[in-house]
Order: sequence, then structure tokens, then C-alpha cells
Amino acid sequence: MENNKERNGFKDAGETGAEERSGEKLGKILIVDDEKLFAFLLARLLRNRGYSASFVPNAEKALERVARDRYDLVIVDIKMDGKSGYEMMKEIKAKQGADSPTFLVGTGTQFVLSAEEMSELKIYKILEKPFPRPSRLFREIQSAIKSHTG
Repeated sequence: MENNKERNGFKDAGETGAEERSGEKLGKILIVDDEKLFAFLLARLLRNRGYSASFVPNAEKALERVARDRYDLVIVDIKMDGKSGYEMMKEIKAKQGADSPTFLVGTGTQFVLSAEEMSELKIYKILEKPFPRPSRLFREIQSAIKSHTG
């Protein structure tokens, strides 16, 4: 019988545990993307680099996770089934205010916000999908976390 927490061979929601390397926690990251293979692989790559990283497949599950755990960075896909990443970010910001995480947004479609709205929502940057080379993506993630932790 299939385990409820396993679908298509990937652990769902936050079950992609928070691992640390040599006791050093570089930052806690949540990936919100309905492309489960991408989210799974990115979480694994980030954990291998010393980050605490997990993923969820939609905005509703992300809202649950962010309500009970603190994150330095949320990497979010804008276009998902159900609630969009944009709606999710607005809801998190409304509930958490200044304590909300920083967001790194990925989009495969045209998505433009004013500098004021990006600042208000704590969006570090909007990146086109597919994401840039891994080395550039990891630099963006590191910079986004530094902007959050100051």
C-alpha cells in the first residue's frame, strides 16, 4: 500500500527534512512549486550546500507551514493551481508583517511589480523560469537570505 506521505517517489510537504552541515545553519528555506521534481531536487541541492530546505507543492500547504515555522527565504512559483504565489505572499505578509520571510520569485510568464510593492512584500528578486545556472541561482539565494538576516 502506498504511504500517504509519498507520491511519485517524492516526499510531500515538509517531510524533506531540515538538515545541517557541520552544525552550521546557513538559512531555512521553503520551496513552493507545483513542479514536484524541481522542488524536490532544489531542496536536496540546498541541503547538500548546508541550508535547511524543504518543499510544498502549493500555496495552501505553504501557508500552513509558514504559520507554524519561521523561514528566512521562501522560493515561490507565481503560477500554481489554486491560490497563486502572489496571493500567498500577500497573505503571509498581512499575517506576519515585518516578521515575514523574504521571497525569491520564479515565473515562466510575464510578472512585473513596482519597486514599492516588491519592497512591501519583501520580494528580493523575480527570476525567469527555467531558473538560471545553478551557480547563479545559489548566489541569488545566498544574497536573499543575507538581505533577510541583515
